[in-house]
Amino acid sequence: MHLKPRQLDAFRHVMLAGSVTAAAEAMSVTQPAVSRLIRDLEQTVQMQLFARDGARLTPTPEAVLLMQEVERLYLGMDQIARSAADIREHSNIVLRLASVTSLVRPYLQQALLEVIGGRLDLPIIFDVENSRHIWDMVESRRYDLGFVYGTGRAASADLANVILHSSNAVAAMRADHPLAWLEVVTPRDLRPYRILTAGRNSPLRHGLDQAFSGLAEAPASTLESSMLNCCHFAAAGMGVAIVDRVSIRSAGQALCARPFLPEIRVPYHAIRSAGSLRIPLLDQIIDRMKQLLAREEGQPG
Repeated sequence: MHLKPRQLDAFRHVMLAGSVTAAAEAMSVTQPAVSRLIRDLEQTVQMQLFARDGARLTPTPEAVLLMQEVERLYLGMDQIARSAADIREHSNIVLRLASVTSLVRPYLQQALLEVIGGRLDLPIIFDVENSRHIWDMVESRRYDLGFVYGTGRAASADLANVILHSSNAVAAMRADHPLAWLEVVTPRDLRPYRILTAGRNSPLRHGLDQAFSGLAEAPASTLESSMLNCCHFAAAGMGVAIVDRVSIRSAGQALCARPFLPEIRVPYHAIRSAGSLRIPLLDQIIDRMKQLLAREEGQPG
């Protein structure tokens, strides 16, 4: 037995409309076409579905029972259509995001507010983690989108990444710090002071270690923490932070920033699993992040 969707469609419209004429109008076909589809269906199922009295069709008990099954079929098709729309619009599906601290405020907060702030149908899980953890979680598809600092595994075949922003590190300090009067700060200038810097595994720290490798004397003292924390410590007078302007703005501290030489690049990436579903909303978030971060170029510190 091979049922054709068009036959079932005609049967359903006749049952719902109560006449061949109304069913033909609903289907945008002729009345003879509907009648032919009904006769073909009866031949296929080998049952009489309607008692005919001239142009009038009266459903048989078999037709009533068959209609129940057809309705279940159409309900299932409607559910499939809704599911397809949800997948297309990423509705009613949990978005899993993660970011390093420096990008949360005001950048990612603003991007999320603008792109999906009004979407009540879009549950979100948002974690703040270190870059290494985010790389691992995105690679294993536990996060849909991650915002990280540094080059990391940017060339990995398992990850798709977009460079959000890249700038040179600066020396950040209070306005009354002795180094605030310099136009450019070098490793030699920093020797008498405590240096506030990112952790040992960060690209910024590696660049700073290389910058100091040519000096006979090590810095007087160091404090290792996140770039955001380094900004807060610098504002409290703990020392000079080697960070970037993104971290300074995120910290919301009034710090004096001076170019640091030799140059150390501070890049940020948006990363996704290479085989993950392309979700337009995530592209919109990334684009908005790039726009917001681009404003940092040339900002006074």
